[in-house]
Amino acid sequence: MITLITARGAAFPIAWIGVSDFDGSLRFEVTAPASLTELFAVFSDPEQTVTLTRVYDEDEKTYTGFTRFKGLEQMATGSVVVRLLKE
Repeated sequence: MITLITARGAAFPIAWIGVSDFDGSLRFEVTAPASLTELFAVFSDPEQTVTLTRVYDEDEKTYTGFTRFKGLEQMATGSVVVRLLKE
């Protein structure tokens, strides 16, 4: 399982994460049931997103500076894709 941890310690299971070659946005798919309201509250807060750490088993990767909220997309499966940009 892959987990994404925000700067303030909120943790979400995700399916994937990456930076787009097209527009430089950070995108990831939250797989656990979470309301759009909850996800918006967390990922639109720059204090939460200033650092985001992806944890996969023993491997960790930190993404920094993605503090500009760009959107949420609810998928047919119930998961949600979050999109953030650097300021």
